[in-house]
Amino acid sequence: MPPGPTGKTRADGVREKFLRGATAMQELFEPMISGVPYPIKGLFVYGSSILHTVPNVPRTKQALENLDLMVAIDVLPQDHLAWADVVLPEATYLERYDELWACSHKTPYITLREPAVAPPGDAKPGWWMARELGLRLGLNAYFTWQTAEEYLDTRLQSVGQSLAKLRENGGVVVQKGKPYLEDYGDESPFATASGKIELFSQTLADAGFDPLPQYEAIEAPPDGFFRLLYGRHPVHTFARTQNTPALNALFSENEVWLNPTVAANLGLRDGERILLENPDGVREGPVKLKVTPRIRPDAVYMVHGFGHKAPWMQRADGKGASDTALQTRYALDPISGGAGMRINFVRIVREG
Repeated sequence: MPPGPTGKTRADGVREKFLRGATAMQELFEPMISGVPYPIKGLFVYGSSILHTVPNVPRTKQALENLDLMVAIDVLPQDHLAWADVVLPEATYLERYDELWACSHKTPYITLREPAVAPPGDAKPGWWMARELGLRLGLNAYFTWQTAEEYLDTRLQSVGQSLAKLRENGGVVVQKGKPYLEDYGDESPFATASGKIELFSQTLADAGFDPLPQYEAIEAPPDGFFRLLYGRHPVHTFARTQNTPALNALFSENEVWLNPTVAANLGLRDGERILLENPDGVREGPVKLKVTPRIRPDAVYMVHGFGHKAPWMQRADGKGASDTALQTRYALDPISGGAGMRINFVRIVREG
């Protein structure tokens, strides 16, 4: 694998497994197991429920067993915290400062998140943890500020603003935008080699990929199986909010959508509890069946983020089923390194 611009090989396989892109998190678990291209022995998990995010959960658990150190930073006692050697409780978004949020809309603006109340117990904001760890590692040059307010104020001063001005303006500073092409003069707003909107990508062509997207047929479900589809619910955010009292009261567990014609053929009733099993023998459930014409006959659908196995999350523990647990396969995008996870199939098994 050739080194990147920093001279270091990226462990997730960029330029070998895929062309380029942000870190492909699911690919980092392979070197934790194999040690190739080099061993990874420590992992900090920050605000990510890896057992509900990364496909192939058995591989994830195997990788965690190989680590010398796992540190989990979270606001909830989620499933993966049971695997951590050290748990650092973070302040919630209502109890901490966060980085400035710069939005480049037609009218760009900068806004700020400030604490409304102090964090309880030993909980600390993420910036405090990063600074304290950095100082203990001798990285003082990167943490010359003492408080989050000082850091944010310095950042704002670089664009002619300040924390005081931002607060005077109700927490939002509006900036002058460049919404039209003529605003750029001889410059180009497009980050392409040609400086234009590229429908045909010469960069992809030079790398041996289709310069224009080409349709590729997908694998059909095996007999007796359905394609597993999953998505979001307007009440919940990923796997983070299922234990929140008000949101749990609105939507406390997910269901499996099944086409009415298929349900009739299988003798299944709306509301009964079933199990889901994938071709690798992984089972999830029990979970309620929702018979609805809003799903096609060759697929089932479920809301993501449920099926927690965390006794400390008393409202969410054991409610519904985890779509991630059933995703033992994924397709790696050869360009970006993204994981395509809607290639998994499940069959319905009656409970008991």
